[in-house]
Amino acid sequence: MPRWMRGYGRCRGRPPIEVKSRLNIEDTIFLPVKGVSGLSQADIVEIYDYEIEAMKLIHIDGLSTDEAANLMNVSKATFWRILESCRFKIADALSSGKPIKLVSKKLDKNNE
Repeated sequence: MPRWMRGYGRCRGRPPIEVKSRLNIEDTIFLPVKGVSGLSQADIVEIYDYEIEAMKLIHIDGLSTDEAANLMNVSKATFWRILESCRFKIADALSSGKPIKLVSKKLDKNNE
């Protein structure tokens, strides 16, 4: 039987972490691809604002992972997971011809 941790309200977990993005993506933005008929919601690749910020800090600003993780107030391991998640989603969208949806969302441990 799982052990409940006091104060967290769920089994064996850390409290949710919150990542704040400095990018101002307030609305949902779709980056369309060449017209594809019959797309369902499952065919859309969602990329969150904090994932875009991670890519920007590394690839555009040229920061190290340590520096970027410090700016985003997350651990280096969490930063690396965010970065790899974004890279995978972009590669999936480009190779499969899926539309990309940019959304603003706070990171929760359950979403990692």
